Amino acid sequence: MERNFLHLFKVALVLGIFLLNLFCLPDWKQNSGDPFTKEYWENRLLENDIIAYQRTFLVEGKVTGLNQTTLTILSSSDGSYTTVNGNGFFSMLVYASPKYLQLTIPTQPSNVHCIVWDRGDWDGFKLINVQISCPFAKTVVSGKTLLWDRCTYGSSWNPMGNTVGEGLGDCSIGNPEPLQFCTAKDGYNSTTNPNACNGGNNSQLVSVGDVYRSCVSRSALKAYQRENWRLPLYTEMFSVIRCSATNTGVITGEDGCSAVGDSTKYSGATADPILFPNAQAAHYWGPQTFPGLGDVQGITVNFDPGNESYLNKDLNAFVRCVSDL
Repeated sequence: MERNFLHLFKVALVLGIFLLNLFCLPDWKQNSGDPFTKEYWENRLLENDIIAYQRTFLVEGKVTGLNQTTLTILSSSDGSYTTVNGNGFFSMLVYASPKYLQLTIPTQPSNVHCIVWDRGDWDGFKLINVQISCPFAKTVVSGKTLLWDRCTYGSSWNPMGNTVGEGLGDCSIGNPEPLQFCTAKDGYNSTTNPNACNGGNNSQLVSVGDVYRSCVSRSALKAYQRENWRLPLYTEMFSVIRCSATNTGVITGEDGCSAVGDSTKYSGATADPILFPNAQAAHYWGPQTFPGLGDVQGITVNFDPGNESYLNKDLNAFVRCVSDL
């Protein structure tokens, strides 16, 4: 009797487990990462047969941040390309793998530098929502090409922003943040230790403090896909000042734009308002100490009159980071 009862119990237990699996469908049965499920093989089929293999399809997206120039977008997979004449939507037909498609910018515009900001999404038929944007302004100083963050430190490039015109992109993420070159927390004392943030010597560049860390942090974050951000020299900052519509003349020293500019068109001799959407008409730090007045000042460029200037190191000024191409 006892043996029959035990046998019936085992049969009931097995039957219960079978029914539980049949009707309850435990969650692991729908786990697309489990090779024993149908969903796993359906996803693998989608990955290998639809996304990875080459085929002809459309790439659709938007270009932002251009400034009065054209841009060519190239598929390095098959050599297909399209040229756009300004900001807005684009479409190109390619023969490539949707998963491994590589889009490049073979020739950069003259005054901005563009990147593939967002590779887009595969909708099963075409690649959509590709974002090409130009977060850098570009100048050449002494034969060296410089890529400027178009946004004042504290703010970041928004490729979909429209502060300066629909679809142009802007600096509406965050806000410009003024910083001190050196502070008491860094050991700064205007009498006993004015060079606390530049190695104790007025000939050395800043290497400690909030201003120094501002561009170092851009490198650590790989901002706009670059890792070599730094503070610009004041002589390099002259290259982004606009004194007039044509920017005639060479901007150097303390005279700024007074001899070469047209204040009726570019009052304040600011940075180009399209290339630098949130430029401040104020001091911007460079990394150098002014070797006078006891080393208590740093060299700046004042983007109000557009000239070389000097500011006490424990006062606030803005930062625009630059990257060497």
